[in-house]
Amino acid sequence: MMQEDVVEPTKSLDELARDIRSCRKCEAVLASFGVEPRPIFRGAQDYPVVIIGQAPGITEYRNNAPFQGAAGQSLRALFESCGLADFDAKVYQTSVAKCFPGRRASSSTDRRPSALEVRNCSPFLVSQMQLLKPRLILILGSLAWEAYAAIREREEPGYCMAVFGKHRPQDLRIPDLVGRRLNWKDAVVLPMIHPAGSANGARAKHPELDLESKQMLHEELQKI
Repeated sequence: MMQEDVVEPTKSLDELARDIRSCRKCEAVLASFGVEPRPIFRGAQDYPVVIIGQAPGITEYRNNAPFQGAAGQSLRALFESCGLADFDAKVYQTSVAKCFPGRRASSSTDRRPSALEVRNCSPFLVSQMQLLKPRLILILGSLAWEAYAAIREREEPGYCMAVFGKHRPQDLRIPDLVGRRLNWKDAVVLPMIHPAGSANGARAKHPELDLESKQMLHEELQKI
């Protein structure tokens, strides 16, 4: 169990951002995949909406900003269709693993961050949520769902079984999460299929849940 998942009460969001950007815990792991530590996130204290992705991609790594690639374009288009055009002015953008994890040799897809990388970043994510106190949180993709459930399980042992009927966060699947409204402190939490093209198969397999989650997003944004 991680006992460091607590933010210092006096720490500001700016101080936390400096701590995150100076973190080098995963430097050796990242170096083995040819990338340097570069924590990437963006937003301000009064942003009412938070998006938690899985990890920055190669476009984000090159631009040093979150949600810059095709998935980011799809996400912005989705928000605009829901009536929120000023995405970067309203949405705090972060991820489970803060650094681009790199790619394995001879692969054109991003590496899934290891359990160590997720564990190293988890206290930062918890601290961001504690300081931001958002009204709406979107969690995108399986790694983000698992991280969310793992945090909740640490906060409330038995959470996964009580809410999802599953023993472990890693056992959760799309039908367990997508199309549901969850709650974390004072925020509504919406798990969604990741907007990346690599998730097209999941969208094709679960079109009703994908559509329902987008309708829920539209409804929740109208309240903000």
